[in-house]
Amino acid sequence: MLSPLIVILCCILVVKSEPCLGIQENAMLSGIKASIKTLEEKLDGKSPKCSAGWNDFKDRCYFFATDKKPWHEAEVECRNLGGYLTQVTDSAENSWIVSMITSKKVIQQNYWIGATDFTEGDWRWVNDLSKVQFTSWSSGQPDNHQGKEDCAHLRHTHNYKWNDHECSKIFGYICESPQGSNCLPYSRLLKSAVSGK
Repeated sequence: MLSPLIVILCCILVVKSEPCLGIQENAMLSGIKASIKTLEEKLDGKSPKCSAGWNDFKDRCYFFATDKKPWHEAEVECRNLGGYLTQVTDSAENSWIVSMITSKKVIQQNYWIGATDFTEGDWRWVNDLSKVQFTSWSSGQPDNHQGKEDCAHLRHTHNYKWNDHECSKIFGYICESPQGSNCLPYSRLLKSAVSGK
């Protein structure tokens, strides 16, 4: 797959090597420049939006995965999609997520979120390892039942309050990313296609 830059450079080399040519090449370059200018004008001032299948709230995009995975696999899948397991930072965000589920816009089930306490009692967000500040734990939670519960989820049977559970349990999951960044997997694919790796 040839890069547009390589095509333009080839055109310039042809124009420089053939003095009798140039009118057609100049017209072609003018067309390319006009197309680039039109594209820049269309993009100017536009804020990136969420990709299809993602829902937006404030400056973030959310993907409510309907398939079920253990917590670690859900985190890997979110990274592959260009995001991370959701990092709920305030009550407005938590309320919006719960309203998406309870309004039946997504499947009503348990959903993994990105909070974990692999150091017991020290709850952190997997995305950036920051300390969990806002919480919405169900009464009596987290309880680390039988010493095996290190991953947080929204619990269907408790009005989507948070609960700690064994990370190997299979639940739905919610991915989050800044608006526009969930195109990252495509750019990675494009980069590998160009580099041949």
